[in-house]
This record gives sequence, structure tokens and C-alpha cells, in this order.
Amino acid sequence: MSPVPDPPVPTGPEIARNRARLLESVAARPAPRRGRRITAWAVAAAMVMGGGTVVAIVLVLTPHEAVPGAISTGAASRGATSANAYDAYASIPSDQIQHMEADADVLWNAGDPYYGYNKYPIVVRAHIDSIDGGRTFSPISGQYVFPQTIGKMTIREVYKGALKPGDLLDYSRAGGTVTYDEYWNSLNQAQRDKILGLNSGQKPTDKKYVQERFTDDIDIEVGKDYIVFLLPQTSKDGTLHEYSISGYQYGLREAKGSGAETTVLNNETKIWESLSSLVKLP
Repeated sequence: MSPVPDPPVPTGPEIARNRARLLESVAARPAPRRGRRITAWAVAAAMVMGGGTVVAIVLVLTPHEAVPGAISTGAASRGATSANAYDAYASIPSDQIQHMEADADVLWNAGDPYYGYNKYPIVVRAHIDSIDGGRTFSPISGQYVFPQTIGKMTIREVYKGALKPGDLLDYSRAGGTVTYDEYWNSLNQAQRDKILGLNSGQKPTDKKYVQERFTDDIDIEVGKDYIVFLLPQTSKDGTLHEYSISGYQYGLREAKGSGAETTVLNNETKIWESLSSLVKLP
């Protein structure tokens, strides 16, 4: 099958309309969504993320506190990390988080194991040193964005691109936990009015945090190694630099072992596969 061309980059008004549809869907859906089927080509969605763009056609936002397998936050649920690791999310009480999901119909040829390797300019094995928090405003793009997680990572091995083992880099990734006020500030007035209309004219105060991610995506975890697909990001004035971990669950594959014995986790099948099944080795 011939590759489908990337959709056009959405304009600011288009992004605003898409997010407005998210809020409309909250009122329309009486029950949380419980997942979706992934086909060989995972199709369609769009949000501007820290200077890089993932193109979206339809977004559906749903609360999913009762959904099995939904991402969890809090020290007990996120698991143990190394002594030097830092996880800003670990101190957030899980009962103070409103969980949300947005459907991201991402253009991805899941039938081609090297699709991500060929598509992105940098492919590395990275150790996640920290989760420094979440944000809804990106200093890289200078605009409000879909909630992101940011932190630091150390490069272990380089399979493609100009990075070097030992490089310590800032990363960002779509999906994150932010205060409700941060989330509120990222909405335009029409979106705020929609929420007020659903809440008797009052700004919701039952939860202090919002955790939002794309359906079927996975959580990034401190202290683990991953094979990641990266997009370099630079602010307009050239003073800020970071790397966007791209590709959702396809672009964040946990790695274990070393050398020829390295294996990577397939997030769809939960099977550990050889490194060579994901990246092209010399």
C-alpha cells in the first residue's frame, strides 16, 4: 500500500474549533470511552506541540477515571524509581486529578516496522532522568499547547542523527498533568463558556489537576530506557532548545538489555521484540 501523504498543518482557528468539539463531546457522551481499535494505518488528529505539529482531524475528549488501564499518577501507582531520579508527578495526590483522553487519529503505518525510523530525523536509546512537570504553554512555540510532559533524558545509543552518547537533553512529550488553572488558561473564551454552561455557570473546583493524554498512548516513566523518535525544537529567538518525543505509543518503546541482546517492548502486543525490528542497525 502506498504511503498516505501527511495532512496539511492546521491554522490557529482550526485548532480552536477542534478543541471546541472536544468540549461539546463532553456534554454529549453519557459514559466514558473504553478504548478504540487500532488498524494497520492509525488515522487522523491534530495539535501543535512545542513547535512541532501533529495534524488532527477529529478529537474526542472523554473523562476516563473508570476506564481500565488509564494512566495513573501518584507515588504508589507510578512505581519505584532510582535514587537520583526525579518525578514531579509522584507528589500529586491521585484523587485530585481529573483524567481526560483525546482521540488522536495519527497517520502512522503500523504495518511498516521502520516507518518511524525513516520518518524522524533522530532515533536514539534514551534514559529518562526526570519528569520535571507538565505545561500548557510552550516557551519553544510561544503559544498554548495540548498538555505536555517535560523533563531531562540522557542519550545512551544513537541509531540516527547527530547526537552523541552521554548528551543530556531537555525533552517534551504530548500528554501531561497540569493544574486546573493552567488548563483553564489554555482555553479560549468560547471553550471556557462551554465548561461554565455544563457546570451551572461556575468554574469547576472539585479537582486541582487535569491529566490529559491521547487514547491508547502510554505513560513515560522515570528511570527507564526507551527507543525514542525525536524532533529537535528551537525557540524563535534561538535561545531555547529541546527535543520532542514523537509518535505517541509507537515512538516511545521501552528497551532492556544491551548490545545485540537489546529488546524493545511492542506497546500494542506487549511482546518484547529485537532491536533490529524497530531500527536499522549497521
